[in-house]
Amino acid sequence: MPIAYQVIARKWRPQTFADVVGQDHVVRTLKNAISRDRIAHAYLFVGPRGTGKTTTARIFAKALNCTDGPNADFDVNDPVCQSIADGSHLDVIEFDAASNTQVDKIREAILDSVGYAPASAKFKIYIIDEVHMLSPGSFNALLKTLEEPPPHVKFVFATTDPQKMPLTVISRCQRFDLKPIPTELIVGRLQQIAKEEKIKVSSDALACIARMADGGLRDAQSILDQMISFCGGEISEPDVLDVFGLVAQSKIEALAGAMAAGDHKQIVAIVDECDAAGRDLVRMLSDLQAHVRTALLDAIAQGGHTKRLGEIPMTTEQATRMLDALREGEGGVKLGLAEKINFEVTLLKAVEASRSRAIDSLIKELSALAESLPENAGADGEKKKD
Repeated sequence: MPIAYQVIARKWRPQTFADVVGQDHVVRTLKNAISRDRIAHAYLFVGPRGTGKTTTARIFAKALNCTDGPNADFDVNDPVCQSIADGSHLDVIEFDAASNTQVDKIREAILDSVGYAPASAKFKIYIIDEVHMLSPGSFNALLKTLEEPPPHVKFVFATTDPQKMPLTVISRCQRFDLKPIPTELIVGRLQQIAKEEKIKVSSDALACIARMADGGLRDAQSILDQMISFCGGEISEPDVLDVFGLVAQSKIEALAGAMAAGDHKQIVAIVDECDAAGRDLVRMLSDLQAHVRTALLDAIAQGGHTKRLGEIPMTTEQATRMLDALREGEGGVKLGLAEKINFEVTLLKAVEASRSRAIDSLIKELSALAESLPENAGADGEKKKD
């Protein structure tokens, strides 16, 4: 019987702590907790989608319940770990709060069983994904158990929106914030996957995919999977741009340079070219914002000026005003009504904003100028006589 196809995001899902990308602070703390026997009864993993919350929860469950556990350096081929990975272990219960919000579901899946000892492992572990989706009644029902759980029970919660969780629940958990994964780490992971899958992908194409993923490795893997279906064994940057309607980074840089120079004609020409090619203007605005933000950080690091937006140096104040104007116009572009016109207006307003002077800085300059003049100077610059 042929082996069923697995998408890249599942096939290359991290199986050990060493496989987790970009979350060293979380991995280090969990491994130390295991080695020092300081395992809490409840954990909360917070972060954007695709950053490894549920994956880390499963790896943590393996470390706690492996044959010689708790052991952070467990054997991935251990039958217990393999059963946890495929979701068949009786003592590791995964619960999707997004589709089971009612109190009855919580009671049936969790509350009615927490008092029973584990079937075969050391701990009974409940992994609740998208926990913020639970109803207030469900949280209240869970709270008592969470407050005084049996010693053999561990809870691991995962959420993208902790603000929707009751503080009474959060306060009883050890919270870990998973960060968006840096682009260079995503590119490195994709290079490894492409090599193992015998797929030839250009570095520009990988950088483009990582840029689209916005810090989520799972999203990047899904995009790579789609590109393999589209292109076969060889993927280039133009392929990615065409499939997803993206604009090349070089074009973003050219547009930013035209804005810094105040070249309205060039700005309009670039927008016309990208729109005619069917590029996503909303995504283009997002990429432009990211580029201007990088220039702003560079200006701060360089002591007030940057050339990342072109040959004309821009100050921290100018870059800040440009970025602020781009952010203000984002809503209008996303509406979809006269998208191109709104995009052009946003860019031109950002140019004008970057060239205007803040009123407080003008007042400071005028005050400094006034203080430098002789106290009793007349209109001709000579001191008046008493």
